[in-house]
Amino acid sequence: GGAHERHGVLRREAVQHGLPAGQVLPESVAEDDPSDPELRIAFDFDGVLADDASEKIYRAGGLLAFRATEEALEDQALSAGPLQRLLVELGKIQALEKERQHRDPGYRPRLRTAIATARGAPAHQRVVTTLREWGLRVDQAFFLGGVEKTKVLERYRPHIFFDDQLAHAKPASRVLPAVHVPFGVANL
Repeated sequence: GGAHERHGVLRREAVQHGLPAGQVLPESVAEDDPSDPELRIAFDFDGVLADDASEKIYRAGGLLAFRATEEALEDQALSAGPLQRLLVELGKIQALEKERQHRDPGYRPRLRTAIATARGAPAHQRVVTTLREWGLRVDQAFFLGGVEKTKVLERYRPHIFFDDQLAHAKPASRVLPAVHVPFGVANL
């Protein structure tokens, strides 16, 4: 108990100070397929890549308030969350891979990124707007609109998945390595 609680406090403090931090959940399953040359990394959006401003609205006013706000602000990017910089750096690696593929058409990029978010239409537009403003892209985006994330993640098979809500990270950890990022209103 004591050491685990101290580490949890340290992770939350690190995230509050703008440092990326999380805990790989202990029940995480890691099965590597040696014939699979890719490295797939999946992120939740709100509270992980972006801040939790939209989550705060959802928690305070419910789904209708969330949808109304997201539609009104669909052309306005969200602020960066604790792992936005990680996606930026991964994007740089992907750009190098694309350059190599351009020089060598036989080369297949190995790094793939995805977003798996509970957002659905029309709230998905704000994710697109935010990524465009940041100058980032992902290889896959799953706008689940209430579908359980684990079902989609099982098919995508990321080597690691980051989420700020234990309610999503724990079920995912039963089928793949999942990281709980203790950020924002979801972790008060």
